[in-house]
Amino acid sequence: MAQAAWRGLAALGFGLVLAGPLQAADGTPADAVRQHVARALPAIWAVEEVAVDPAESGSALRVAARVKLAKPTFVVDGRDGPYTFLRPVAEPGVEKTLTGTATTTRGRDGTWAVKLEWSNADVLDSLGKPAGELPGQTVVTGTEEAKALRARLDAESKQRLADEQARRQREEEELAEANAADHAVQMRADLINDIRARLLGGERAARIATYEAVLGGNDTALRQIAIEAALQSRDPVLANLALRDWFGRKKVIPVVLYATKEDPNSETVLRNLGPLTLEVQSFNPAHGNIAGKMGAPGYSISMPSAASGYLAQTELTVHSFGCALTVRLTEAQTLDGLFRCQTLPTLIARITLD
Repeated sequence: MAQAAWRGLAALGFGLVLAGPLQAADGTPADAVRQHVARALPAIWAVEEVAVDPAESGSALRVAARVKLAKPTFVVDGRDGPYTFLRPVAEPGVEKTLTGTATTTRGRDGTWAVKLEWSNADVLDSLGKPAGELPGQTVVTGTEEAKALRARLDAESKQRLADEQARRQREEEELAEANAADHAVQMRADLINDIRARLLGGERAARIATYEAVLGGNDTALRQIAIEAALQSRDPVLANLALRDWFGRKKVIPVVLYATKEDPNSETVLRNLGPLTLEVQSFNPAHGNIAGKMGAPGYSISMPSAASGYLAQTELTVHSFGCALTVRLTEAQTLDGLFRCQTLPTLIARITLD
């Protein structure tokens, strides 16, 4: 009721009209007006005195109410999250005088109806409101509580700002690292594509120069890419350089054998022969000469023995005691050919260039 009455006063302001019946059936119109004033004012105001005098015209009464503030009042000085900082406006004991006119009528039941119109209701509006009527968790500016709260809020705000700046810096650094990584990946991809394009096209001299430049570097992955591209180039000279590099790095080369359809005995020989291996003991990359051991354990004619041969462009020929291996580079990057021994059926041979 007190808050509703306060809002009524504030809303209507100057010329405020208050009306309502009184329950007491006895008493004078002046008594009815005094009771009405006491009932209508907000609870934070205590009525000290109400003077009621006849007006100059008609049955109206002049009213002068001296009221005293019963609670301290405040206005909002600022908001910070759930907290409301209040600035004091008035202390209890402040007095104000309301003036106006009132008319009274008496009903059949004997109760008085009072219509009261203040001429200066706005004198109460300038004194703010009690803390309980203001929003949020209230604290009075200038108190130790407010100073401690402000210090804590400022510290939290600074920490949030520092955290936000640190987060943004991390994001910027991560983005820069990601962009740098993407750029490095793109540069690497462009380099690989450029090497492949140079090895697979253009003049032979340019292809050889590119190959030798890559093979002379320390990038193992690029060396492997260059070898693979050279083997795919269909340039016998460039492919020969790649094969020489490959054989120069190998010590033991497994040779996979297959039976032929022309000789039905080749299946039996293949099962009995066992794995065929070429062991490289020396390889001359300048001339393509190779020396070592070659053989399979299944037959005496094929037993591992001293072997020698040569790499001529993309074809490898190796001879051992009673046997010979001849293979040639294919588009599948394998060396395919035949393995022949004097007393055994011819078998298909394959070396995989890994």
